[in-house]
Amino acid sequence: MRVLRLGTIMIWEEVIEALDSIIDDYERVNHLISFYQDDKARVKGLEKTSPLHGVALELGSGPGNYSSMIQEHIDGQLVCLDFSDKMHSRARERNRGLNHHYVRGIFEALPFRTEAIGFITAAYALRDSLDKKTSFSEAHRVLDEGGKFLLIDIGKPDSFILRGGMSAYMRLMVPLIGAVAGGSRSNNPWSILFDTFKLLPTNDKLLTMVTCVFGFAEIEELLLGGLIILVSEKNSGA
Repeated sequence: MRVLRLGTIMIWEEVIEALDSIIDDYERVNHLISFYQDDKARVKGLEKTSPLHGVALELGSGPGNYSSMIQEHIDGQLVCLDFSDKMHSRARERNRGLNHHYVRGIFEALPFRTEAIGFITAAYALRDSLDKKTSFSEAHRVLDEGGKFLLIDIGKPDSFILRGGMSAYMRLMVPLIGAVAGGSRSNNPWSILFDTFKLLPTNDKLLTMVTCVFGFAEIEELLLGGLIILVSEKNSGA
């Protein structure tokens, strides 16, 4: 377990370095590797969870491309949490007129008081967490009663055949697309996505994990399970 933990930490540090190095290409390559379904999934998830009330929290807010979409669906303030100062800097520049609040932190130890948030969402970010169960528990803790949770991410299909195809795509095609679209680098940062994909639970196990924390969750699979929209809500019985 210690070896696994150290290996996971090393991958996480590599993820942070990789993300910082691809800020300029982040959106363009994500559009390509998702067949332009990444933003469609974001919008669909927000429509599934609306109406939204209270303070909203975006986990892994990155360069701010999702933040502006969230702003259109909330009636309160938006707090953007990311570990990367470079991502925050780019987001501030991009969304300077939206009065967002930027906090540096990690998913496993959210720096917010209990039941302070009305809506939490993460798009293509929670797969990078070191401890997903703890991350979900933290999200549940800071959500107010009736608060909604929305997760959009790469999926790991339950079918062995589809999972194998997705694995091959993440290992071989994603780094190639990233290298062509984002420019060749001596160390292709897009290859790290395969390492985070390997650590993902299957879609069914992910649904079970969230259900165990929140008491309820539902999942919609897109692209044959290669992309998922998961929604949940905090209630007094959970």
